[in-house]
Amino acid sequence: QQMHVGYDNDTLEDEEEAIMSSAIPSEVDPLDFVYTNIPDTTHILKLDANCKHCKAKKIVSETDGFCCRNGQIELKQPEPIPELMRLWSSMDADSRHFRENIRFFNGHFAFTTLGVSLDENYTNMKSGVYTFRAHGTIYHNVHSFGPSSRPEHLQLYFYDDDPTITHRKAATKQLDQDVVKKLVDILKENPYSQQFRSLGAHKDNLDDYRIDLNTDKRLDQRRYNRPLSSEVAAIWVEGNDLAKRFDRRITLCGNNNERHSIRVTSGAYDPLSYPLFYPRGELGWHPKLPKRNVPLEVVLNPQLVHDDDEDAEGNIRLCVFVRDYYCYMLQTRHAIFNPILCGARLLQQWAVDMYVKIESCRLRWYRKNQTQIRADLYKGVVNAITSGERRASAVGVRIVLPGTYPGGDRDMKKRHMDAMAIVHTYGKPDIFLTMTCNTKWEEITNELLPGQTAQDRPDIVARVFFGKLEAMKDMLFKKHILGVVVAYVYVVEFQKRGLPQAHFLLIMDSTYKLIVPEQYDRLISAELPDKHKYPELYAMVVKHMMHGPCGALNPKNVCMQENGCKCRYLRSFNENTAQGKDSYPVYRRRDDGRRAKVRGKMLDNRWVVPYNPYLLRMFNCHINIEVCSSIKAVKYLYKYIYKGHDKASFNIDQPDADGNIDEIKRYVDARWITPPEAMWRIFGFPLCANYPPILQLPLHLPNMHRVAFNAQKYIVQGFSRKLHVAEEKEVLEAAGRAFSNRSHRVCQSCRGGPILSACVAKPCYGQNIL
Repeated sequence: QQMHVGYDNDTLEDEEEAIMSSAIPSEVDPLDFVYTNIPDTTHILKLDANCKHCKAKKIVSETDGFCCRNGQIELKQPEPIPELMRLWSSMDADSRHFRENIRFFNGHFAFTTLGVSLDENYTNMKSGVYTFRAHGTIYHNVHSFGPSSRPEHLQLYFYDDDPTITHRKAATKQLDQDVVKKLVDILKENPYSQQFRSLGAHKDNLDDYRIDLNTDKRLDQRRYNRPLSSEVAAIWVEGNDLAKRFDRRITLCGNNNERHSIRVTSGAYDPLSYPLFYPRGELGWHPKLPKRNVPLEVVLNPQLVHDDDEDAEGNIRLCVFVRDYYCYMLQTRHAIFNPILCGARLLQQWAVDMYVKIESCRLRWYRKNQTQIRADLYKGVVNAITSGERRASAVGVRIVLPGTYPGGDRDMKKRHMDAMAIVHTYGKPDIFLTMTCNTKWEEITNELLPGQTAQDRPDIVARVFFGKLEAMKDMLFKKHILGVVVAYVYVVEFQKRGLPQAHFLLIMDSTYKLIVPEQYDRLISAELPDKHKYPELYAMVVKHMMHGPCGALNPKNVCMQENGCKCRYLRSFNENTAQGKDSYPVYRRRDDGRRAKVRGKMLDNRWVVPYNPYLLRMFNCHINIEVCSSIKAVKYLYKYIYKGHDKASFNIDQPDADGNIDEIKRYVDARWITPPEAMWRIFGFPLCANYPPILQLPLHLPNMHRVAFNAQKYIVQGFSRKLHVAEEKEVLEAAGRAFSNRSHRVCQSCRGGPILSACVAKPCYGQNIL
């Protein structure tokens, strides 16, 4: 059986010609067949034409509406402040100091305090690549300005008219005071700063004052992008003269030290937390931000939209959705300076913060609409009624995170079952492939601004990896680089450092099944290639495909667990590939004297991670490929790729002290978010996919039908009044008879309405169900 590896359908007309071209030339060593047909160049992503609506730069793999929903969104991007623009973009000494300490500068001048649990291993400057890896949720609190030993937080603005800025110096000893002074001068245009500074004249008698902070969202961001302080910022008043100045406000008093949390739906959330990105106090996203050509009056008309302060998503037909807003803000446009993309570590914080905001808005909708999504087995409903429970809101005891929410436990379980259905039809997977992002890709480095590294631009990392992933899928599934794939699943996940990676499980057509070790050698190499014959490939293997070193050479390597390598390196020398027993094959690793210096140690073939030379040379990144057709524990492979995204361990079935199970809270408390993952989700890129698509057909057993019901109403209409015990029993028996028959679907009276609210109510009693 011939395996065709490493051809390109751009130059070959059909599959037969491809198979003929894969025949081994007489002069090629059979042991070196895996290195034939290696491409001469590395894949380079092509740029697409700029968006015709908003002029954003695009990559070919991105959809037409990726940046602005095909012109539906148009946001005002204000003119930058020249001195602040210089600090963001130049290579002057003070600018570099500003950017290197950007999170400290922003935190010092922010009007709110940041509450977040970070992974100190990755935010520690001394441990390598900086990563703002956040756990759980993020809070932004604004403090009242009660008496304290020394000014802090927003109280520091009271003293900013002092030319010596003595109080700022005391709080920023580690920062360049010249830069601090420049930022004080720049932020004097900020309306929040203006109002807080006006309290400076009264700082000795602050107990008598109060600040009303306006959080009203009913303001057009395009109209008020340079807001007047009386409209979108803070006002201070004495006594209760203007107690009702704003309908929605946070009141800060001078005689206490209370904290108030800024809601994610407030337009003030962004400018209060990131004054260096919003130096003039411009409003951020809020649910009443209208789309292009939608008059503000229409958005504010209570007859057309539901004006709910807790409505996190707003009217998506008329208003800008929160994810679309931040996706728009992250685009690169010609001749438009975007300070957010210059933010370095502050950009990492901003990305994670804004994704948590987006997710909070979505989860808030699920929490508010439990009446629409809650469901329990009919048997459970009957049991609840017979035990005396009349309130539907107490049936099921869970606050449900439905399977439609991407990345949730139910979603991952559903996808795992879909994958097992594919296995049931097409058989076990043949190839397990992992692709990891390379931050040195030309497409990434070319987009970096002067002085930036890849860690400073998680937006570019996410977009380029998505483009490369789409190119990889095209080669695997359309050009058949490894053979014809009849079914597959893949999942994108993110390492602790944030780099995206994709796991593929491929099921091959019967003609291209990998059966014997000789076939493995035509597809996979676990050796260093000849440095003189294949210099580019050799360099890539050394850079991307060498494990460790670990063990005795480096006992502190991250792979070490209980004095051993969890990946089982170093491996043994083998003259020939052998089929592993219920596991991955034992690949050929000859003791041919080839060595390479990796991270200060000389390593040989025993440290090489299995790879396909064609894909490695084509994509220039870590691409591990393994033959997995012999693994009997097929379920393990799919559970591995569907294990879920970074989360702490929680038992989701364990109730809290009140006996409730809140799946939404458990999900939020357990999650870890890194900047590239935040960018990936803000851009709306898919996290997983399978082929062929699966349609679930639920099988209802007797008394085990799935029922959706409104928790604010009684379970059946018959309970709208007090029923006698005998009458209640009659209703329940009728309902049981109706639902025990699988053919019963719709009540003839309600014609498709909610079954429980009509079909078991008098006079129907379930007798008219079709």
